[in-house]
Amino acid sequence: MKRYILIAILGLLVVGCSHRPIPLAKSYPVTGQQKMQAAHHWDVLATDVANRLKKTMELTFPNAETLPPVFVKISDEQEEIPFGKAFYNLLNTKLVQQSLIVLTNDAGFGRDTLVVGYEMQVVHHKDRRLTYPPPGAYTALAGGVWMIVSAIDNWAYPGLAVFPFTLAADTDALLDHYLPGETNTEVIITTSVTMSQQYVFGDSRMYYINTGDYDHYEDIAKTYQVVN
Repeated sequence: MKRYILIAILGLLVVGCSHRPIPLAKSYPVTGQQKMQAAHHWDVLATDVANRLKKTMELTFPNAETLPPVFVKISDEQEEIPFGKAFYNLLNTKLVQQSLIVLTNDAGFGRDTLVVGYEMQVVHHKDRRLTYPPPGAYTALAGGVWMIVSAIDNWAYPGLAVFPFTLAADTDALLDHYLPGETNTEVIITTSVTMSQQYVFGDSRMYYINTGDYDHYEDIAKTYQVVN
């Protein structure tokens, strides 16, 4: 009788594990995302955007004797933001270095002028679980404690038991050196190029940024209107 009850309980457990009121959360495959922490990184982005735009123009206008002129548009708000102003100057420089015709103002606009615009969007994550202990971490910790205790009791040179932990610490420091670490703040930088209301080129990049640097990418000044 007890055997049948045990089988019934196991059957209920199996059925329960195969049904959930909401979908099971699954993680994404491991990917990489760059972290933007210096003005040099802005220069790298401007260089890459200018190179890709030049290649796109050559493919879009293969028979043109001269590629269309380019005008980089910047708003008053962007001009007040560190990245907005720096990226404007850097992108103009890189486009000129690509031997493109770059206009200084919109006075020389024509139907064939390519207008370059860019936007920045800062994303603040409020509830994101960034770090988890790697599988086997607790087992390794317990094994390490056992090894140290065993070394003290039985080894002639118990101090040697510390070396595996110093090696693990050095490995972790090496990873921190090459992997700057995720943050709860990201920025999305989108560059688009239009000609006569038609999109010719688009580029969107996502980067981690240090939380304290978010004001490099968005205007934190707010205007309040007094109403009755």
